[in-house]
Amino acid sequence: MSRALAAALLLAALPAPAAQTPAPPPAATTAPATPALERLAQAVATDVRAMKPEAPVALHLSGATPELRRAFGTLLASRLASAGLAPFVLEMLEAPSPEAAETLAREQGARALVRLSLSVEAGELRARGDAFGTWVNFWSGRTAPRAPSPAAAIAQAVEADAAALALAAVEPPRTPTPAPEEPRPLRLLGAVLARLPSPPAALAAGDLDGDGKDEVAVLTAHAVHVFTAEGSLLAERSLDMLPPGPAPTREPFGALAVLSGPPRLAAWSTRFAHGEVLTLENGALRGVSRIEAVPLGPDARGSFVPGQTAFAPEVRLGTGEQRLAVTSRITTFSAANSRVLLVHPDGSASFFSQPSVAPVPLSGLGAGSALGDLDGDGTPELLTTSPELQPSPDALRVFKTNGSEPTAHEPLWQGSLPSGRALSVVTANLDGDKRREVVVGLTKPDGTGELFLLRQGAP
Repeated sequence: MSRALAAALLLAALPAPAAQTPAPPPAATTAPATPALERLAQAVATDVRAMKPEAPVALHLSGATPELRRAFGTLLASRLASAGLAPFVLEMLEAPSPEAAETLAREQGARALVRLSLSVEAGELRARGDAFGTWVNFWSGRTAPRAPSPAAAIAQAVEADAAALALAAVEPPRTPTPAPEEPRPLRLLGAVLARLPSPPAALAAGDLDGDGKDEVAVLTAHAVHVFTAEGSLLAERSLDMLPPGPAPTREPFGALAVLSGPPRLAAWSTRFAHGEVLTLENGALRGVSRIEAVPLGPDARGSFVPGQTAFAPEVRLGTGEQRLAVTSRITTFSAANSRVLLVHPDGSASFFSQPSVAPVPLSGLGAGSALGDLDGDGTPELLTTSPELQPSPDALRVFKTNGSEPTAHEPLWQGSLPSGRALSVVTANLDGDKRREVVVGLTKPDGTGELFLLRQGAP
């Protein structure tokens, strides 16, 4: 037998190569692994070391909340201590201002002083201030001129995360007073909660694991992702095992709702012919049953307009006996404390103070709209993004709903959002208190997605 023939027979006897399976979609990613406070402390410590100060170095921190100052001061002092600078932190009670800190630092023997103001602005954790030598020549007399060096201006900022936002939002203790308290102004601080491999199609929030805090669920075109209150990916499930839908939309679109008793997720993407009810068990999402009606909310059902990113203009509430019928298609459904909001593609909306009464027409709302009780007074606020097709940047506005027409009055709060289009908004109780946080789903210019968290800051 020739060698060529033997080789051919050997190749024929080998098993055929296994069919290649498509690579799974990339998993959702969370915010950077290194916490924002540690990244900022490292950046500031690098600036301080570069000026080559003489030990010991005093630190004075102002701005933000005491909790945020203490946490950052601990981390910064640790970084400077590892460089042999013997740092110590000046207490605010002893040095209530940056000017007073200079005198106190000299009295306590510091040879250099770092003065920083901390803040959370536009999704960034920022530290701004200066550093300079405090040594004074004995022959200067009563005057205390600064040494010409070392000296430096410090301005550092890092992307904020949920942990930094929580520290920046801690309320100071209140002393009880017999007089009724004036309502506090709403102030929201923002940070990236999590990043997604593709744009969000719908958001929902609810306590899926029974720990007293809500999880944030995200529907993308082909999967469901569940995140913790800190932004960590808790579980995800691909929907690609479902049969394809007859009229999928070009952009990701669907519905997602947290069902009660026991807590479950109902999800339906227009990419597929039907939806699915999921339950969170042992850190994984497991399919329970199919659904044939679009889950607009825990107790609301609707249907898709074939091939369009919209729902049909009729919503069934509860067991289906009560129906809300409006004149045009719906892009957004939200309900809270018996109030119902239906947003239409042209930026108009139908606001029901009660499902049984006629709706109030609204205008100028974005698809990213929701109802949620942000201040814990039992009356939900109206949150809405820009009604423009391509806003730059997109913005979030918050209105009261205890008037006849919420958007006829000035908003309680408004602020710009990061780059991207905000098409979905949900409120969530991420820390177990009475007030709810805001999570905005952003479609980024590069085709990915992002969850942006807005938490109430201390006044």
